[in-house]
Amino acid sequence: MARRRQEIALQVELETQEEWNEATNKEGLLVVDIYQQWAGPCKSVEGNFKRIKLETGEKLLKFALAKADTIDSLEKYRGRCEPCFLFYASGVLVDAVIGANAPELQRKILLNLEQEKKILKDGGERREFNFDHGATDEEEDGDAAANRQRSSSVAHAISNHHYTLAVIRPDAYADGKVEGIIDQIKANGFKVLIQQEHHLNENEARELHRYKMNQEGYEDHIACMVSGPSIVLILQKTEAKDASVDDFRELVDSDESLKTFVDCTQSIDNLHDELVLLLPNIAQRPHTPQEQLAERTLAIIRPSALKLFKDAIVSRIIEAGFEVTRQTEMHLTREQAEEFYSTKKSESGPSLALYMIKKDAVQGFRTLLGPTEKNKIKEASGTFRHEFDMVDINVNSLHGPRSHAEVNRNVQFFFPEERILAILKPNLTSQQRSDIVDALKKAGFFIMARKMDKLTGDQVAQVEKAHQGKDHYNELLSYLTSGQSELLALAKENASQSLSQILGPEDPAKAKESAPNSLRALYGKDLVHNAIDVSSDAEQGKQDIHLIFGDLERDEA
Repeated sequence: MARRRQEIALQVELETQEEWNEATNKEGLLVVDIYQQWAGPCKSVEGNFKRIKLETGEKLLKFALAKADTIDSLEKYRGRCEPCFLFYASGVLVDAVIGANAPELQRKILLNLEQEKKILKDGGERREFNFDHGATDEEEDGDAAANRQRSSSVAHAISNHHYTLAVIRPDAYADGKVEGIIDQIKANGFKVLIQQEHHLNENEARELHRYKMNQEGYEDHIACMVSGPSIVLILQKTEAKDASVDDFRELVDSDESLKTFVDCTQSIDNLHDELVLLLPNIAQRPHTPQEQLAERTLAIIRPSALKLFKDAIVSRIIEAGFEVTRQTEMHLTREQAEEFYSTKKSESGPSLALYMIKKDAVQGFRTLLGPTEKNKIKEASGTFRHEFDMVDINVNSLHGPRSHAEVNRNVQFFFPEERILAILKPNLTSQQRSDIVDALKKAGFFIMARKMDKLTGDQVAQVEKAHQGKDHYNELLSYLTSGQSELLALAKENASQSLSQILGPEDPAKAKESAPNSLRALYGKDLVHNAIDVSSDAEQGKQDIHLIFGDLERDEA
């Protein structure tokens, strides 16, 4: 899906190797928050970074967010939970901080900023920081080894319900009591798997504290919970073989200091819903840190290379682990060739487009292709452009899209498809959502984008236009705005027709009669709670996807 590269606070998003190289090699000091896609960036330091930037007023000081999952240089940082901040000065790693330690971050930012200003003014050599964050388990001490294993521990804990949730209230966070509370929790036999800042809105606070609705002081408690950021913890008993919910609730109830500043899950029946409410990125994370969603990309073989190397190129692509699911030959006009290749140079004759699926497909194929400049191909041994170079032709033999947005544009040109928004409705279990997504994939749908989100009333009004004015609309509106839905941007040729067969009639009662194996027959209850809704047609799908995900064909500057 198209991502948003605008500044969030002061931090620029980096998601590709090219962006990483460009950002880290700029003049000045760059402080990068390295994060995992399933966990997200460290939100608790944004305010500190903004304050430091405002106080120093330094143009040389920059901040960025870098997704470890999609940047080759950050491979050794993948699968780690603990916040990690790297400091780069003109391409050199000069420092690092592990953990969201605000005082240490400030100290090192100011120290390295002064050092970099001095080097830029007077000259001198930058000393590279020896940061062996990717040591093997044998080389790591106990704490570091535990950090490496923690990510898979989180996945295992969530899938087996061997965890509980705790929320340290805003007043305790503001008064600096978080560290003491966490130490107390650990001393009572619990370990912290995840620690994240989260500012509850009123709906979230009321949902989380439903069990207190009839207690005295309920409204005051809700006001406290929305007054500022809280700290959300995923906890597990140190020797966890069963769920930790009851044990931690009993601990909080029996300890007056914890009871004053900590809320926790009351029942295992509420556990997953509260996880989705408080930490949706964690709730939808892959089962293992290594697991990533499959991506799609295209390989476009230009005319001369197609004549000589077609079979060899296709074989090499398959050997590299790509699944080639479709291919088409097409004569490109000069204008089309210039659009696809970003160059005035082109060849006459048919080009071949290959539709390919693989994890990390876009960046992975760009890496295999090698340099775009013809004068650099000679030294790029091992790349496709080197292996299949046409020396007498002044353009490259192969082309691959640079971004997911470019892939989406190219796919629509070579392999026209319909795009539909699917809403997997609130209160489906994670297993049911997983089963529905698997069924859609088996039916040939590609998931262009997906996320967990709570729809607003305005969003429901657009995506459920077809239901407005019907007797059940108000109930549907209330239901869809009551909790998190999983939202999918689906793509396939004749998607609307295929979906009508897979989903079955909107009313699950009718679906069970006429299409007993359809998704609504299997997972739906009634016309409102029918598991999944989709855009009424391709034109509506285009509008719905744009509303939820933005323009998936536009690269943001």
